[in-house]
Amino acid sequence: MLKRIISLAITVTMAAGCITAYADSNKGDLNNDGRLNVTDVSKLAAHVKGVKSLSGTSLTRADVNSDGKVNVTDISMLANHVKGGGDSSASKTPTADDYALQLAKLVNNERRARGLTPYVYSTELNKAAMIRAKELYTKFDHTRPDGRSCFSIYDDLGINWTAVAENIAYGQSSAQAAFNDFMSSEHHRSSMLDATKTYMGIGVYRSSSGTLYWAQLFANGSGMTGSVV
Repeated sequence: MLKRIISLAITVTMAAGCITAYADSNKGDLNNDGRLNVTDVSKLAAHVKGVKSLSGTSLTRADVNSDGKVNVTDISMLANHVKGGGDSSASKTPTADDYALQLAKLVNNERRARGLTPYVYSTELNKAAMIRAKELYTKFDHTRPDGRSCFSIYDDLGINWTAVAENIAYGQSSAQAAFNDFMSSEHHRSSMLDATKTYMGIGVYRSSSGTLYWAQLFANGSGMTGSVV
């Protein structure tokens, strides 16, 4: 599956990059039996301890928290879920709103860590971003399917803006993966860490094949509402 990210900001710049990725939502199901149980925990523990290595799909699913590493944290999350003490990423497929909120929190946590004011998670921008995310399935570009600029979505929804930026991506199987890819690109990172903008909106669309499309919108303007997450 192709995984791609693009960033665009008014009066700033545009960049694109792509890498390949394998997307699998069945995190933790290491023996592919459709269930999460002690067998999966045992296999994961054996891999982390170096007793019996995992490979292929099983190794991909072993990264329960999608941080790019397989370690004791993944064992703890999976074991906690199996015992009924909590939820692992494999227990249910997150909704589009779940993914969006997760990514918003990752962005704001990074801003806080760098001494920046967190974005206001805007109701209006979230609506716009959801529309954009769905449009990306039809046309993955900063130009919308009808040929207009991506920023025309603001006018369509009556959002008063003075500065805007958009990051888009597809193929990442989790909010953490999308965040990591955005952060690895200078232009995407600069949009997420822009000290001059106040509002953020995020939209996620899942295609019939399970591919996730991600849209981040950042803006300054008037009349936008929301809260900090």
